[in-house]
Amino acid sequence: MRRNPWICMVPIAMGVFMAVLDMSILNVALPKIAQDFHASASDVQWLLNAYLITFVVLLTTFGRLGDMLKRNLVYVGGIAVFTVGSYLCAQSWNIGVFILFRIIQAIGGAMMLSNSMAAIAELFPPGKRGMAMGVQSILTVSSFALGPVIGGWVTTHLSWHWVFYINVPIGMAAVFLGLAILPPMGEKAREPLDVVGLILLAIGLGTFTLGIIKGQDWGWHSQKTISCFLVAFPFLFAFVMRELSFEHPLLDLRLFKIRNFSVSVAGLFFISMGLSASMFLLPFFLEGVKGLTAEECGIWLLPLTIINIFTTPIAGALSDKVNPKYIMSVGPVLFATGLYLLGNVPKDVTFWELARIFMVLGSGMGFIMPVAMNVMMTAVPPEKTGMASGTFMTFNSLARAMGITFGAILFTGKLNEIIPNFGNRIPSPMEVKLMEVLAILGKPNVYVVVINAFMDSFHHVFLGVEPLIIASLMIVLLLKGEEHLKRIGGKAKPSVAF
Repeated sequence: MRRNPWICMVPIAMGVFMAVLDMSILNVALPKIAQDFHASASDVQWLLNAYLITFVVLLTTFGRLGDMLKRNLVYVGGIAVFTVGSYLCAQSWNIGVFILFRIIQAIGGAMMLSNSMAAIAELFPPGKRGMAMGVQSILTVSSFALGPVIGGWVTTHLSWHWVFYINVPIGMAAVFLGLAILPPMGEKAREPLDVVGLILLAIGLGTFTLGIIKGQDWGWHSQKTISCFLVAFPFLFAFVMRELSFEHPLLDLRLFKIRNFSVSVAGLFFISMGLSASMFLLPFFLEGVKGLTAEECGIWLLPLTIINIFTTPIAGALSDKVNPKYIMSVGPVLFATGLYLLGNVPKDVTFWELARIFMVLGSGMGFIMPVAMNVMMTAVPPEKTGMASGTFMTFNSLARAMGITFGAILFTGKLNEIIPNFGNRIPSPMEVKLMEVLAILGKPNVYVVVINAFMDSFHHVFLGVEPLIIASLMIVLLLKGEEHLKRIGGKAKPSVAF
């Protein structure tokens, strides 16, 4: 008896929301964690870095394992590993074991997110996936937006340990539901795992990601940063050569010959990079310049999520009925418009003024993200869906890391133009508050200079990100929308022989 796919979506949605929420919820708790463990800023930063590097390295591998094994069990196993890792993180007794437990969390997160889209593709037949991909997009965006709200409230009213404890009951329920209602999935590719390819990819992607996320701190001309890239590129080149020649590759590079797959991955790469480059600065503006608390900051960001709840299911459903090229093209246009408006926002902007801008930005994301996911998963052969899902998540995670770095470079570069030798940093909310106190005490010069420089640099980032969004639009225009509609109607021929 065939189960209702929307009921089967429940444990998948719970896992996705929990895993993505964890990427943003921890940020507001880091100062308290550093205080409790008497840890340096660098040590605490590795709680984020260790997770991201492990996550990026393993996405493609677990996506492929989902094709080879029972995907439902890989996914549920990921929820279980993530839940155990969350409990262990809450129980950490020093920063070293804390980082180790974060790596365990990341393994579980990679098992889940690398197979989430592939699981949706198996649950929903072609022509009915659009709205389901919209739900996936809502979960991704809303969890990022709600992270600071939940993290701020939990850290303020309970303790930072509850940032991790809240995952335990959710994870246990998701494991139970996953085992009870998820049908057997995967097992379409009966092939051995490419261990050599995995090692090459792990070293190449790991060192590349490390260079990206630490390059701003170390300096782009430092020996550490250069060494990361000197190691990364030969290993990534060797990985490509291996995959082109090996009979059972970890990543079948012929997937990139499928135009709709490549266009979807590339289009979302530039959108995600632009999103991260611009959005990571908003808490600094809202908490520092506007003087909001972490909880209030999250509330100000909620319109971004709310508009997504409305736009993504509509766009996803339309992508199965209307040429998806047209729908996806609207996304970058709206997103670029929102960035332009943010690039001119005044310091005394009100909640409702900012909310209108966020609704334009959120609509832009809603029109491209679920549609690209739907098109991509429809374009690839069924036995490669896990590989495709893991590959997309890898590129998307790299885009977010590169976006934050790009945004920081734009901001600090402009800030140092205005205030020479200010340094390679963004003024923290605490620094701004101290300068505000000095201004109240009759010494306003420093506050005025820094705030004006902050706002100029803030605007510079949003306008500087526009070329990324324009690049996304140019890529989206290459989409073969008619082919997608034929494929979901069962009339399309395979784009590439496999």
